Amino acid sequence: MRKKLMDAIRAHVAAEYPKEACGVVVQAGRRQNYIPCRNIADNPTEAFTLAPADKLAAAQAGEIIMIIHSHPDVVRLIPSEMDRVQCDWSGIEWGIISWPDGDFCTLAPRVERDYTGRVWLLGYDDCWSLIREFYQRERGIELGDHSVPYEWWEKGENIYDDNWQGEGFVEIDPSDILPGDIVMMRVQAQVTNHAAIYLGENLILHHMCGHLSSRVPYGKYYRDRTVRVVRHKELIHVENTNS
Repeated sequence: MRKKLMDAIRAHVAAEYPKEACGVVVQAGRRQNYIPCRNIADNPTEAFTLAPADKLAAAQAGEIIMIIHSHPDVVRLIPSEMDRVQCDWSGIEWGIISWPDGDFCTLAPRVERDYTGRVWLLGYDDCWSLIREFYQRERGIELGDHSVPYEWWEKGENIYDDNWQGEGFVEIDPSDILPGDIVMMRVQAQVTNHAAIYLGENLILHHMCGHLSSRVPYGKYYRDRTVRVVRHKELIHVENTNS
C-alpha cells in the first residue's frame, strides 16, 4: 500500500486509540484516498461498526475498494473468524492494522467456500446466514439479513415466524419436500429458532447453535422439531416444471 495512504491510516488509528478505528479506501480516478469513518459500536474498544452515513458519504467520493479497521493492544495481528466472515459478506478487501505496533495485513473475500465446517458466529455465521448464502449462490435469490448477534429466541423475539413470508416463502406439505426447500424447526426453544436447507436423499444442510455447519440426515430428531417446510415463490414454477 502506498506510503501516503498508510500514513493517513496510521494517523487516524493513533488518534482513535484505544478504540478500534475504522475507515475506507476509495478509488477516485487514478487517486486512492483513505477516508476515516466513525466507529459506532457499543463496545468500540473491542469491535467496530462503520457508521452507515459515513460509508455512504465515502461512496460518493469514489469507489470503495477496501475497508480498514484496527486491532488495539494485540500480542500478534491475527484476523479473527468474524473479520473473515464480514470480509466475505462485504465482497471487497479488508485491511487490518494493529496498534500501537503498527503491523498491517489484508484479507480478501473467500469465494465459494464450503458450506460445511463453518465456525458458529451468531449474527454472522449461523443458520440464517448459511441459508442466505446458499440461496444467493445456488438459486440466484437475494434474501434479507435477519441475523443478529444475540440469542433473540430467549428475548421474546420470533425472527423466523415474523419474516419467512415477507422473504417470499410459502408453506408446503412436508410430504412434498424437494431439494432447496427450507425446514424450520423449534430446537430447545419456545419459538421457531432454527432452519435447514433440504438437499434431497433425506439430507439437510444446517448450522446448529454452537456447532460447525454440517450435512446430516433429516432424521427423527429434526422431524419431531419441524414447525413447517417452506419453498420460495420464485422456485415453485421451476420445481413444478422439473417434477
